[in-house]
Amino acid sequence: MAWNWQWERQVLLFGLTWLSTGCFSLLVTVPLTERYTTLFASVTLRCDYSTSAQLQDVVVTWRYKSFCKDPIFDYYSVAYQAGLAIGQDPSNDCNDNQREVRIVAQRRGQNEALLGTDYRQRKITIQNSADLVINEVMWWDNGVYYCTVEAVGDTSGDPDKEVKLIVLRT
Repeated sequence: MAWNWQWERQVLLFGLTWLSTGCFSLLVTVPLTERYTTLFASVTLRCDYSTSAQLQDVVVTWRYKSFCKDPIFDYYSVAYQAGLAIGQDPSNDCNDNQREVRIVAQRRGQNEALLGTDYRQRKITIQNSADLVINEVMWWDNGVYYCTVEAVGDTSGDPDKEVKLIVLRT
């Protein structure tokens, strides 16, 4: 009987240890990693997260990075196809100094989102937990968007995910 109790105690301690480390983990998810839209349409780039932090301690930041190679216009080029053949993503596999990078919006807790310098005159917001809503999409919105979540106390996990927004010419 004593052995059974010790075994149960070890299982309980393992479970509590696993739960305590799992609770301090941040997980960001996006249901769609690629979205297509047209000029002047509205689009929502969905992002969600789970965290053990208090809501007021969570900062959601959306960053924009231009495509390295356009996934529509460059798709049939030799360079694009060569990249695909070796398992690369030619639209997104380049250094940040080779493309445009800017902050779109940032929100702390449930406060109103603050728009980045290049977006202040635009109809853009963060709604729900972390969804980016762009009204009146422009041609230069074509690119890769990163949803990044920072949460006080969460020291592990996956803090960001990307969504490609492809703006089609009509």
